[in-house]
Amino acid sequence: LGLVLTGLPPAAELVDAFVEECDAAHVAPGERLPQAAVEKLVDALLASPRFGERWARHWMDVVRFTETHGNEWNYEVHHAWRYRDYLIRAFNADVPYDQLVLEHIAGDLLPEPRWNADGRFQESVIGTGFYRFGEVNHDDCISLLELGFDIVDNQIDTLTKAFQATTVSCSRCHDHKFDAVSARDYYALLGILRSSRLVAHTIDAPEVNVPTKARLQTLKADIRNELAAVWQRDAGDIPRYLLAATARQAKAAEAEALAAGLDAARLDKWVAALAVEKAPLEDPLEPLRRLMRTPPADAEGFAKAWASLADEFHNEDRTRTEFNQTNYTTWADFRTGEPTDWQVGGQGLRDARPHSGDLAVATEGDAIIRAILPAGAFTHGLSDKLNGTLRSPVLPTGKPHISFQVLGQRSSAVRLVSNNCQLNYKNYRALTNPELQWVTFSPPADRDSLRTYAELMTMFDNPKFPDQLSALGGDTANYRLPWEQAAANPRSHFGVTRVVLHDVAEPPRAELSHLRSLFTGEAPADATAVAARYATVIGAAVHAWSADTATDDDVRWLNALLTRELLGNRSGLSPKLDALLQQYREADAALSLPTVIAGMSDGSGGYDQALFVRGNCRQPGEIVPRGYLEVLEPPVAAASATAPCAGSDARSFDSSGRWEMARRIAAADNPLTARVMVNRLWHHLFGTGLVRTVDDFGHAGELPSHPELLDHLAAQFVADGWSTKRLIRSLVLSRAFQMSSRPTPHGAEREPTNRLLHHYPARRLEAEAIRDSILAASGRLDGRLFGPSVQPFRDKEYVDRRLFPGPLDGGGRRSIYIKNTLMEPPRFLAAFNFPGGKVAQGRRDVTNVPAQALALLNDPFVIQQADVWAEKLIARSDDSASSRIGILYTTALGRSPSSDERQRFEQAIMQFAELQQVPSGEVLRSQTVWKDVAHAVFNLTEFIYIP
Repeated sequence: LGLVLTGLPPAAELVDAFVEECDAAHVAPGERLPQAAVEKLVDALLASPRFGERWARHWMDVVRFTETHGNEWNYEVHHAWRYRDYLIRAFNADVPYDQLVLEHIAGDLLPEPRWNADGRFQESVIGTGFYRFGEVNHDDCISLLELGFDIVDNQIDTLTKAFQATTVSCSRCHDHKFDAVSARDYYALLGILRSSRLVAHTIDAPEVNVPTKARLQTLKADIRNELAAVWQRDAGDIPRYLLAATARQAKAAEAEALAAGLDAARLDKWVAALAVEKAPLEDPLEPLRRLMRTPPADAEGFAKAWASLADEFHNEDRTRTEFNQTNYTTWADFRTGEPTDWQVGGQGLRDARPHSGDLAVATEGDAIIRAILPAGAFTHGLSDKLNGTLRSPVLPTGKPHISFQVLGQRSSAVRLVSNNCQLNYKNYRALTNPELQWVTFSPPADRDSLRTYAELMTMFDNPKFPDQLSALGGDTANYRLPWEQAAANPRSHFGVTRVVLHDVAEPPRAELSHLRSLFTGEAPADATAVAARYATVIGAAVHAWSADTATDDDVRWLNALLTRELLGNRSGLSPKLDALLQQYREADAALSLPTVIAGMSDGSGGYDQALFVRGNCRQPGEIVPRGYLEVLEPPVAAASATAPCAGSDARSFDSSGRWEMARRIAAADNPLTARVMVNRLWHHLFGTGLVRTVDDFGHAGELPSHPELLDHLAAQFVADGWSTKRLIRSLVLSRAFQMSSRPTPHGAEREPTNRLLHHYPARRLEAEAIRDSILAASGRLDGRLFGPSVQPFRDKEYVDRRLFPGPLDGGGRRSIYIKNTLMEPPRFLAAFNFPGGKVAQGRRDVTNVPAQALALLNDPFVIQQADVWAEKLIARSDDSASSRIGILYTTALGRSPSSDERQRFEQAIMQFAELQQVPSGEVLRSQTVWKDVAHAVFNLTEFIYIP
């Protein structure tokens, strides 16, 4: 019972209490056990947190749970372990199954999602993570169209098998050969899923980090005020530094006199700034540099030089402005606010507002601020520990190019997503520049059918982190590290000001509006007047920033000066500023990291899919409206225009139809949903489902052995509120479950396959239960719940495939917490039919091959745990081998050994001692001998079987 419900041998105290109650009831051999005692034991096991671990693992087979995507680069499924923990919590809390169905299919659209009060995050949306498992190719999904449709095909296959036990994906190329599923049904479902997007969800509750962020806002305002006072004071000295720097650069005789009384280090920085060569005209100091390169000999020469420079500027300013106005159409302008048709996610953009002159405080080093920000959307306005995502509507057709004015660092990225391919390299660019730059892509021409949209994202929201391709800006050093190490520094950010569409190949040209004030008014008469004009412009920018009225032009001036350290930006400017910076960094350190999960969300508008002729995605045929299986429900005609559900958030985009599909599948009158889940529960309790083909209730599957019983249990399941625990409890308390596993001669003769259950079907434990039982018996089992997965044991690492070695015993964690990589499953588990993870597999293969016996004999994990158990045994004060044999049996098998078993083990102990050359007087203290004994127990048939 303990093995079936929890996957572990029952605790000794539970066994002792049960035996005591049975003894008190004076149960004779062959009589049924006292029901009260059985119920008490069952309730204790159902209440155990180990129950959720056991049944979550069963469901993970159905949704082909994996933590990497396979293929040669084996990208991570980000935070997949959160889905595993979600399942454990759900089964332990007995969340109604119909609720879990809704959460899996459309958890992002629930009008009243479940919230985890302790963890302060949303539970429901985690369910959509099941769409993200399985094999995913990372090649070009635009030229190789099939790849994107293969991903969705696998999602359809998993969804319909998991909840309906129906093989809908058979209809990708033609009507189903056996079942009432047409190709139109397939493409109706395909339209629903292609109207959705594979995304990263930030699931923290709205109140998470709110007090800390408020503290950061206050401190940032104080830092701004203190820094503004310093800059306003320093702005008055700018003419002197400019004149001294130009004189020194020109090696003029008066250079030293002009430098008298000035800070030498600050003057050196001005000299270095003016010495820069080949700077673009938009650099605020470039006009001055050009004047210095050919110093005028007199006032007339200066006037001509200035006039020539002004003419060049005005011509270039007009040319660039006209070029940009003529050739570029603004598609999204984040300087005036987030476009309403873009989807916004993450904590970094949750409270962000476009505001020219905002500042990003430096969270490390001796700099005070890292930059002053123009108007736009920036995730690091408060902290680069806070994440963010921006997703556009489907790109419009007509323009062959799209450009983004962006900045970003540390595995943030901008990209175009076509055909919902998350690992595609086409039109992808990792962001590595802290200053604004233009990134240009050429989206595919068929943007509507490919559902091409733009996405910007920080590191943890980027499915390609860690990235393999340095050619696209990826940090290949991080790719060669396990996830925990690659993500040890969580800081990442991006910013965007605008997105434009265009016909010309080049991005917009840098405009010169910030320099116009230099060339306005009377021409300066000499270098002193130019320095004064520079000082006036800079002073105005500093003053505007101090008054919080700065424009983007002011920001360009200030950032140009900050980049070259021409404005004070180092600790030590004032004690108060240093104290504020320290407080800011302490508050920043207190921020909790965003909780992110890979999942699904609705896209921008519903999309009705074309039916592909013979499944060929390059031969689209008639358009099929989105909908559910016609045999079970007419097409969902309202899906293209209705809101997701009453009471849900208002959205500017239409529903995909996933919510309607989820409600239909989770409906009490759906003829399949309850029956399929009841059959899965029966399968795990009795070893074989009432319908043996648990993932296929169709004509190609098997008929139920007890159809009326299946109907009855399904009705009971729904009537009991879709309670998994209540149904399991009723089944394990039944006479059928409590029968002996020994067949009677009459039953074996009449029904040798035991399909009608004349005795309880004994069977071998699953791979995880075998490994967990070994850990439990040895005393090494770590009972902690939840958390990131542990790397499985490997002899060596394969960094190019992201296969990293973990501890031999997995740190003592249960097998459900061992990382499941699609490329290479844990070696010991793989020997016992661990599922592959590419397709739904509600019924595992069961084989009996020599490799399994050899694993129990020779695997280093088994040998190690025998040694661990032996160490504990010899530390006991027992003075006889017989008592230790009793401990071995009760610990591993939950019963005492028979006299014959005890005698055979006593003989084996002496044989082990002889083989190990251990004197008879040292046997009880010999860890080597007891290691062999423990190893022998692990190899008992009863140890790896449910009797």
